[in-house]
Amino acid sequence: MEAEDKEKLVTVYKTGHHGTIAVIKSILDEAGLEYSVKGEGIQDLIGAGVFGVGFNPITGPVEFQVLEDNVEYAKEMLKDVSDASTEEEET
Repeated sequence: MEAEDKEKLVTVYKTGHHGTIAVIKSILDEAGLEYSVKGEGIQDLIGAGVFGVGFNPITGPVEFQVLEDNVEYAKEMLKDVSDASTEEEET
């Protein structure tokens, strides 16, 4: 889904973890929220690839953006999402 260009988009989540990207898409799709994914696909285009930080240091993390009116709802839907790499560090 792509959010309308006329509306202001706000980043609600940043990640470089491929599994987390899939989970977030699933949650936002199920909630029926329009969203945009900034930076997906260019992570591996530049030869540096993805490092231990979870994203390509040149391109930065993938950003999930929603319409300004949906920010609070999207954040509520994503509040329990965390990267697998973060969970491993905490244990």
